[in-house]
Amino acid sequence: MTPQLNEWKNNQWSVTVEYIDPKDQSTSKMTKRVMRFPTPLPSLVTSVSEKSNALADSLEAQFQPITNPSVPALIEKFDEAYCLTPASESKITNPDEFQGVILGLKFGRAPGPN
Repeated sequence: MTPQLNEWKNNQWSVTVEYIDPKDQSTSKMTKRVMRFPTPLPSLVTSVSEKSNALADSLEAQFQPITNPSVPALIEKFDEAYCLTPASESKITNPDEFQGVILGLKFGRAPGPN
């Protein structure tokens, strides 16, 4: 860099530092700005074949078949234990009882303990 550019950057930094005030949270904003590291960009692909290969590699990495035979068994076991069994037996036997339970609910409250 040229000496003039360095001098200009130093002057800009000095002006910025003069206006930092802890009362308006500018200190934390400046700290975040100074401590931020730029995220490296992925390499650019230019040709059509490179683009198609990059897309194929990405899709292949995202969509892998399940090769572990225990995973479907685990899903089925979870469904049987948690999803397919009712929480409790219903004591409501006719529509009038059901309507009475619905009308007895408090508005603006979620069910369950407080």
